[in-house]
Amino acid sequence: MKKNIGIVMVILLLLIIGACSDSTMETTKGTESDSNPEPVSTDFPKSPITVLVPFSPGSLNDTSARILAQQAEKHLPNEQPIKIENVEGGGGIIAFTKLMNAEPDGYTIAYGTSSHVSVLPHLGQAPFTHDSFQPIMKDAASIPLLMVPTDAPYDNFDEWVEYVKENPGMFSYATTGPGSISNLSMMSLANKLNLDVKNVVYEGGTQGITALLGGNIDGAISMPISANEHIEAGTLKPIFEFAETSKYEDVKVLSDVNLEEDDIVQAFSMLFAPKGIQKAELDILHEAFSKAQLSDEYKEHIKNMEARLLHLNPEESQENVTVTYNLVGDLLKELGIID
Repeated sequence: MKKNIGIVMVILLLLIIGACSDSTMETTKGTESDSNPEPVSTDFPKSPITVLVPFSPGSLNDTSARILAQQAEKHLPNEQPIKIENVEGGGGIIAFTKLMNAEPDGYTIAYGTSSHVSVLPHLGQAPFTHDSFQPIMKDAASIPLLMVPTDAPYDNFDEWVEYVKENPGMFSYATTGPGSISNLSMMSLANKLNLDVKNVVYEGGTQGITALLGGNIDGAISMPISANEHIEAGTLKPIFEFAETSKYEDVKVLSDVNLEEDDIVQAFSMLFAPKGIQKAELDILHEAFSKAQLSDEYKEHIKNMEARLLHLNPEESQENVTVTYNLVGDLLKELGIID
C-alpha cells in the first residue's frame, strides 16, 4: 500500500513539474514576441507622387530629376508612378512656395539645389527659410573649377596666388552673379588666402567661358561639363578644383589650402518634402530614391554630367542645408549684399 502511494506521489510531482515547464516556455515565447513587434504597416503610396522641378524641361537638373524618378518608381510599394511637374519662375521661389504649402503626406515633393534653400532665403524675396522643408536625400554635387587661359602668365595655382597678391584687384573672373554658388565658392577661397579679386557677372556659364576665351577676363569659375571641351582643346586649363580630390593633373584642391568641403558653398542637388511629413512616408521615399541613386542608369548620367554622387540621409541632409545656409549668410554679408 505504501509502495502504491509512493508511486502516485512521484507521478503527481512529475505532472506538476511538466506543467510549470510548459508555463515557463509559453511565458518566454510571449516575451520574445513582445520584444520584436511587427513593423508598422503603411499603404503609402496609394496614388501617384509628384516631383516639383524648378527648371525648364530638358535642362540638366530636369533630366537628373526625371531619371531619378524613373528609377525610384521601381522601388516604391504598390507600383505607383512618379510624375515630374516643371514649375519655373522666380529662380525657384514659385516651386518651393508650392512645396511649402503642400500637404505633408509625401505625395508632393521637390528636386532642388543649394541655391533654393541656402541662398534665396537670405535675399528677402522668398516666403520660406532653410528649415521650412524636410530633406529626403542629398543627391549629387557639381564641383566647380577655377579656369584660366593656357597662355596665362602663371603655370599653376601657386604662381597664380603670387600673381594675384602682387596685382591686387586686377584678376577678373566670371560667375553668374554676386550671390551665385560659383562666386560664393570663389569668395571662400579668396578670403582664406587673403586675395583681392574682381567678379564679372555673365548671364550663364557658357557666356563666361566665351569671354575668357576672347581675352575679356582673366579667369572663370566653371563646372567641368562646360569646361572640358576647352581643356581637351588646350585653350583653357584648370588650376584649382573646389573638392577634396581632382582627376586633373597639377590641380590644387581644398586640402592644399587648408579648406574643407563644409567651408565651401557646394552646388548640390537634393530632394525635399513638406515640413511635417510622417517618418513612415519619409523612410519609404528615402529608400526608393536611395536605390534609384545607385542604379546603373543614374550613375551613368551623373558621370556624363561630370558631377559626383553625394548621398546623405534626411538628418544628415538637414545638417548640410543648415551649415550651407549659415556659410552663405556670412559670405553675403561680407559682399555687402545683405546686412
